[in-house]
Amino acid sequence: MSKKIVLLNEPRPPADFSFKCINNIQDVLLEEPRPGVKVLRRSKEGKLITQSVRLNNNTLTELTNFTQVMERVLKEPSRLSWIDLSFNDLSSIEPVLTVFPNLSVLNLHGNSINRLSEVDKLADVHTLKSLTLHGNPIESEKGYRSYVLSLLPNLKSFDFSGVTKQDRVTAEVWRRMFVKPKRDALHHLDEVQSDMQLQCSDSDSTLSSDSEEERQEQEQLRAMS
Repeated sequence: MSKKIVLLNEPRPPADFSFKCINNIQDVLLEEPRPGVKVLRRSKEGKLITQSVRLNNNTLTELTNFTQVMERVLKEPSRLSWIDLSFNDLSSIEPVLTVFPNLSVLNLHGNSINRLSEVDKLADVHTLKSLTLHGNPIESEKGYRSYVLSLLPNLKSFDFSGVTKQDRVTAEVWRRMFVKPKRDALHHLDEVQSDMQLQCSDSDSTLSSDSEEERQEQEQLRAMS
């Protein structure tokens, strides 16, 4: 009985679509996954039974219709826990990657992500345990590692390196020094802009009142002459 339970819980091999020259996610529907050491099973409908998808080393630039394609390819797309999109040409972290409730591993290294703020989109993916982003332009940004770890407190591994207690301490210090003050500064800027708008409005009202008084004085002078 225990042996059967182990077999049922055994991890399934990934659906491997790597090195397929895929430049549009819908091209996955035209491809067969690479054979692996273990046989990748299919459902009666022909859908793949797996929780992992490898799409690395292709030429993807965006992920339009990613969810729809996964629904057609996988038997249970909601159970998808590992997505490998490394070594493509993605310039952003698309929101579609955040809709899978069991996602725990996301590989995005070796892409073209050039804004550190793109990582903000992953803040609500509380199941995420492992993330890779090295090899993207954002890797050269100041505070790169601390920024990511301050946003994603549940990560256990980042860029194939375990997250240590010291990493967490550094990330928290960094967040207090840079993230919170920045938000406070933006809030202060909003207040200043609001005050300026009020002042401009008051100034316009004063100018309008002064102009009306001048007009009345000119009419009185004409009447006297």
